[in-house]
Amino acid sequence: MTQVDFYHLTHSDLETAIILLLGKTIATGKTALILCPKPAARALDEALWTYEAASWIPHGLNNAKGSEVAPVWISTDPTHNPIDAAFLFLVHGQKPPNLEGFERVFNMFDGRSNAQTTGARAQWKEWSKNSSLQLGYYAQLDDGRWCKNA
Repeated sequence: MTQVDFYHLTHSDLETAIILLLGKTIATGKTALILCPKPAARALDEALWTYEAASWIPHGLNNAKGSEVAPVWISTDPTHNPIDAAFLFLVHGQKPPNLEGFERVFNMFDGRSNAQTTGARAQWKEWSKNSSLQLGYYAQLDDGRWCKNA
């Protein structure tokens, strides 16, 4: 069964939140694919290179070299997973053709965007009908931490 968790951003930006979650992902020995549109892919690529020297995360973007050693990959193509990632991060409303093969999915959406919130609700409704998916929802607290809601 694939765990699909919705992360409702309300206080931090996407780059800060995703870097924190990617750090935890790598600490568990898992690999992560980030699926996003091109403008966001470039911004995430830059953030992963420059966020903090101590938190640099090895990664690649689209058809770059290095997929054999990178624990994180950013892709604008929903069918391109060159690192055979166990975890999938969806940003800006991305919808892969299927979620098979992923242990866990992080659906990150900005609660300050009506379009992203509406899209996340539609994805929740659609995916809640799939018995092979277990859905969870995390709200962001004022201090930036995450709280799982039932």
